[in-house]
Amino acid sequence: MGLNNIINGTADMNAQEPTEIPKIPSNSKFTPPKLEDYRIPVSPGYALSDNHHIQSAPELGRGSAILAEFDAAVRSDHFSIALQKIIRCRENVVPALLDRLESNEVPISQKAAIALGYLRSPLAIAPLIEATKDPNRKIIWQAASALSWIGSAEAINALISLLSHPSIQVQAAVAKALGRASLPAVSPLVDALKYSDDIVKVHAAHSLGQINSPLAVTTLIEALKHGSKYVRFESAWALGQIKSPLSAHPLASLLTENDISVQSQAVQALKSIGVPAISSVAQMLKNPSSHTRSVAARTLGQIGMEEVVPLLAQVLKEDDYAYVRCDAASALGEIGTHDAVFYLSQFLKDCDLSVRKAVEKALIHINSPEVQEILHKHRHTIMIPNYTVSNLRHIGNQSDFTMIQD
Repeated sequence: MGLNNIINGTADMNAQEPTEIPKIPSNSKFTPPKLEDYRIPVSPGYALSDNHHIQSAPELGRGSAILAEFDAAVRSDHFSIALQKIIRCRENVVPALLDRLESNEVPISQKAAIALGYLRSPLAIAPLIEATKDPNRKIIWQAASALSWIGSAEAINALISLLSHPSIQVQAAVAKALGRASLPAVSPLVDALKYSDDIVKVHAAHSLGQINSPLAVTTLIEALKHGSKYVRFESAWALGQIKSPLSAHPLASLLTENDISVQSQAVQALKSIGVPAISSVAQMLKNPSSHTRSVAARTLGQIGMEEVVPLLAQVLKEDDYAYVRCDAASALGEIGTHDAVFYLSQFLKDCDLSVRKAVEKALIHINSPEVQEILHKHRHTIMIPNYTVSNLRHIGNQSDFTMIQD
């Protein structure tokens, strides 16, 4: 081939128009990753999504890039995304996270502890134990939680042994973390609830409720008498989780509690126990305190069993305080059975205005066809005095009225 031909051939090649970059067709099946593809499970290893697409989320970078994003994450949502990428990363990032666990920068070491807990690597157990032992490092809560997430016998036994650590902060962090353990942690937590500092008792009581073991009921009942309202609150919550009938009477005694948060938690626990709690709460309807009777009436309404209707009807009829009777009416409205409607309808003409309004409101809440008929008849009834002017002072008595229906 001659030089001219080569030159001409080159010129022809240069004269060709540049090739266009192919475009992705509009009907392409490619879908860019979404934020929800990187959700973090509520509890590592236990709450992974059933959605295969989420579990096999595409890797958006090699380990170094993911770790850089992890280090830079400050906001909780950014950290959650970075943590999910750490969990899904195909490279072994555990050594790098262990290096970060020893960092002097507290936020970095805290994040590393959390990530190691989610990865559940046995290599992380010993470093996390050492981190939990040292309260000066300020990562004891994260390290203890990470050990509980790993959940192996070695990790749980290490946490149990740390309940006797000299530092109260370490004991409290461990007591909180052991809520993710199971039966082996019950006895140590019971001892902590008996003998430890108040802040440790608070976390021990909560963890016993999370484990949900009847073995803790007796100690939790004793803790309801503790001087700290926070210990009483968590003990009541834990008993509500366990739902033992043995705790019904001690919980009912908290209806006289001065602290409203403890009293409310006792009510919720009694509601969780259900029918076995009825007799204990019913006894509180005879308490000298009108406030206690009022709380007992509302509690029976929340329990919501038909068996309590006659008890509430008696309070509605006989209690000396109008507001207690109003609470009994509201409780009957919450139950809403045929018998509850019957008793409520008897007090639509009560001499106390507040009771009449409470009864009508309770019936409106039920709103059954039977109730609608009762209310229609009541609203189309006129009440006029049946006595002369000299007897108008008795107008509060129901016998002083003649009923006229249109």
